[in-house]
Amino acid sequence: MFDIIIIIIIIIIIIIIIIIIIIIIFIIIIIIIIIIIIIIITITIIIIITITIIIIIIIIIIIIIIIIIIIIIIIIIIIIIIIIIIIIIIIIIIIIIIIIIIIIIIYSEL
Repeated sequence: MFDIIIIIIIIIIIIIIIIIIIIIIFIIIIIIIIIIIIIIITITIIIIITITIIIIIIIIIIIIIIIIIIIIIIIIIIIIIIIIIIIIIIIIIIIIIIIIIIIIIIYSEL
C-alpha cells in the first residue's frame, strides 16, 4: 500500500513538471511574438522616416497588410502549438491513469 502512495506522489510530481514546462513554452512564445512585433514596428518607422509622402502612403498600406499577415500566421502557429500541447497533456494524463489502474490491479491481486 505504501508503494502505491509513493507512485502516486511521483506521478503528481511528473504532472507538475509537465505543467511548468508548458508554462515556460508559452512564455517563450509570447516573448518571441513581442520581439517580432517590436522589429516590425521599428522597420516601419525607419521606412516612414526615409521616404517621400506618396511612397510613405503606399508603403504604410503594404506594411499594414504584411503586419496583418504576420499576426495571422503567428496566431495560427500559437493555436497549433496550443492544440499540440493539449493533445500531449491529454495523452500523458491517459497514460498516467492507465499506469495507476494497472498498478492498483496488480497490488489488489497480490
